[in-house]
Amino acid sequence: MALSTAAPTGLAEVAELAGAQAARADLERGVSAEVIRALVDVGFARWRVPARWKGDDRSHASLTAAVAALGEQCPSTAWLASVAAYSARYVGCLPEQGQADVWADGPDALAAIVFKPLGSVSPVAGGFRLTGAWTYVSGVEHFGWALVTGPAPGPGSAGQPVRLFAIPRQDYTFEDTWASLGMRGTGSHTLVLDDVFVPEHRVCLREDAMRGAMVGLPGHTQLSNPAVSGLMFVSPVLGAARAALAITAKFVAIAPTGPRAGAAQPYQVDFARAAGEIDAAQLLLERAAAVADGSAVPPQLARRNRRDCAMALELLVAATDRLFRIGGTRVQEDGHPLQRYWRDVRSVASHAVMQFEPAALDFTQGLIATS
Repeated sequence: MALSTAAPTGLAEVAELAGAQAARADLERGVSAEVIRALVDVGFARWRVPARWKGDDRSHASLTAAVAALGEQCPSTAWLASVAAYSARYVGCLPEQGQADVWADGPDALAAIVFKPLGSVSPVAGGFRLTGAWTYVSGVEHFGWALVTGPAPGPGSAGQPVRLFAIPRQDYTFEDTWASLGMRGTGSHTLVLDDVFVPEHRVCLREDAMRGAMVGLPGHTQLSNPAVSGLMFVSPVLGAARAALAITAKFVAIAPTGPRAGAAQPYQVDFARAAGEIDAAQLLLERAAAVADGSAVPPQLARRNRRDCAMALELLVAATDRLFRIGGTRVQEDGHPLQRYWRDVRSVASHAVMQFEPAALDFTQGLIATS
């Protein structure tokens, strides 16, 4: 299936708007409704929605580039844009009636995602009832749907199988709990459900969603989580690191004085190394996106994508750390954009699913098993 690779019109304007409000989003711990509306208008919600549901079905390559461009202005906005776009693949794993519910008003539905099984689930006639709290739900305040996971009911189930539930905004509330060091503008608060009924047609197994088993959509490449989830996480960081590089370029262009005078050449060397690390990370992400846009993604390539995205994140963290050190004390002041980019990069790097060691073991052990 041919995918559109062109960037949507208006992307530069949305990035400019997000950048103008980035400091405010960081301070207020959430992007504005105006920015969310702009993300929808430019097409992030419909980016990966299948054409059957009147979506744009654009490529992962163009999405990676667009999210990174947003990340240069406001990484939190880029993160929400990435979640908005990638959630479509999980909606597509619901039964067809569930997909119809989510996209009933068109392909611009925004859906938050939580894959950690929390809360309690009780089976009832025609579906399930859910109660509990789900933490770290990016976009919960603004998005119209939430995809949450819950354990199987019953003391003998050991929580298995875990299911994914689609919940409309009117059925959940949220608690203001997000006060993170970085990515503060994502507003990743706690979603709360109180005995909410979810019909069977808005439920699928989490395992099916993780392996990308889309329902009623022939011709779509089945993409497992390892093949694409790293792109969702790391693309905003690529933009943040590129922005940090641009800021630091102005510092190294001026000969330092005083105690820093002797560090002029070491700073220049560190700058060059950081620039190379960012370029290398971008190449890894572009290759991963090209794989995801292929007609088939075998397990070994999915494992390589997972490894490449985790490695790209490590490179971007190392680069941003170098640039932050070059900036010195002046960039640690409240409100300086470089410290905000550094905090945002570090925040994403702490995410459990993006650690390099598990990705590396999965890659190597997969090779051993097939050799």
